[in-house]
Amino acid sequence: MYSPHRVVSTCLAILLFNASTPAFAQQSMPVETELTVQDAFESALSIDPEVQSAFKRIEAFQSRRNAANSLTAQPLSLEGSYRSDRNYNNQGLREIELGVSAPIWNWNERSRTQSLRDTEIELAQLQLEQKKLELAGLVRQTVWNTLSANLDAEIAQTRLKTAKELMIDVEKRVKAGDLAQTDLYQASALYEQSRGELLRAQSVLGDVSADYSATIGLPVSMLSRIQTESTDIPNGLKPLDHPAIKFAQLQLLAQQQQRALVETQERANPEVGLAIISDRGAFSSASEKSLVVSTRIPLGNVSEYQSRVLQAESESIAAQAALTKTQRQVIVLGRAAESNLDMFAQLRTSAQEQAKLAAKTFELYKKSFDLGETDLPSLLLAEQKAFEADKLARKSAIEYAAKVSAYKQALGLLP
Repeated sequence: MYSPHRVVSTCLAILLFNASTPAFAQQSMPVETELTVQDAFESALSIDPEVQSAFKRIEAFQSRRNAANSLTAQPLSLEGSYRSDRNYNNQGLREIELGVSAPIWNWNERSRTQSLRDTEIELAQLQLEQKKLELAGLVRQTVWNTLSANLDAEIAQTRLKTAKELMIDVEKRVKAGDLAQTDLYQASALYEQSRGELLRAQSVLGDVSADYSATIGLPVSMLSRIQTESTDIPNGLKPLDHPAIKFAQLQLLAQQQQRALVETQERANPEVGLAIISDRGAFSSASEKSLVVSTRIPLGNVSEYQSRVLQAESESIAAQAALTKTQRQVIVLGRAAESNLDMFAQLRTSAQEQAKLAAKTFELYKKSFDLGETDLPSLLLAEQKAFEADKLARKSAIEYAAKVSAYKQALGLLP
């Protein structure tokens, strides 16, 4: 015949054992297959609207670059006119004019336009890489948040199950007169607390699961154990290699080229025209043909031109300031991410050691309870500490994996 103390301590031991099993040993949601962060990232890429439209945007800039190769600043214009006195004295006056007009480039305008269009193509390509990096950061955060929420739900579900078993067993022992009524109250309170924790955990899991499916395009049921991203860094990687810095540098170059282009556009493009005129003065006169060469030179507006130059200069100054800010931000965030990685590696080790010590402490309390030297509240407190320590150890593993991803993100590396 088992003693009441031994029965209660056995249930608590089961509670601690179930809480300390691996996070995916008892899945709160079915798992179909395993995924990696890279798999999740590629899935998110396939449904992101900006990424899908980026290639057409690049083609549009390439078409603009081809247009800059034209010999004329704008497409040719066809001109025509017809003159007659038929509705008046009708002496046979007839005149037909057909011509073409060609806007020509200002001095250096064509070459500077071509340079600007080349830079715009590179900007569009870098913008795509920048968008991929931003999406990678969102995917990384979403994956680890979902895993963390799933772990909380699993722990809460296991704790509720064992707390209910403990409450039922204590109730039987109270009815048999082996335990006091206060012990049942404590076991019931533990059960209600566990039930509330499970409801909160399930609510959080529902929110992050919806966010996961919307962002990545995969059901949460496919999310299983994901290995921590490697901390290996490509050889020769420098802070200035970060896509955000390259993008800011290219934006500055584009603004400088835009300013240089505006300087060539002091006036609108001049035009050269070529026309053929066929005219007849009267019915008795023969038709005569002539060739007309014309030109059109706009005089321009000094104030409007100066305004455009100053606007281009202000954009260039803003781009320079943005580049400086981006460089400083990338360096600071990279150092902070590296420091956090080291700290969370130590935290993970400390949490695992703390969980081992808390489990050993609980074992000692359990033995003491079996011998009648420790009351139930003290045993429950020791079990609670062991449970929280084990939860912290398992959470710290996910947090460390998230910090590894954050470190790779700060360096501008894709999964």
